[in-house]
Amino acid sequence: DLELCRMAVPRRVYTMSHIDYVVDRLGWLHDHRELVGGLEFYEEPPVLRFFTGKLRALGDWGTKLAAAFEADFGPHV
Repeated sequence: DLELCRMAVPRRVYTMSHIDYVVDRLGWLHDHRELVGGLEFYEEPPVLRFFTGKLRALGDWGTKLAAAFEADFGPHV
């Protein structure tokens, strides 16, 4: 099973250093992927639900992920 995510970047808006920063943070997130949990819709419109629906975290994985991020990068990133 292969799941893909497309990331679109506007032209002439970001520099290579911006892209390098995002790649670094995505690498960090991949290394800590066991901390990431699921999401569920709590408001799901009948049309365009992925664009206009509202999600909430299942459990407190967001707090654990934020604590790991702060431990690695500091509180003021």
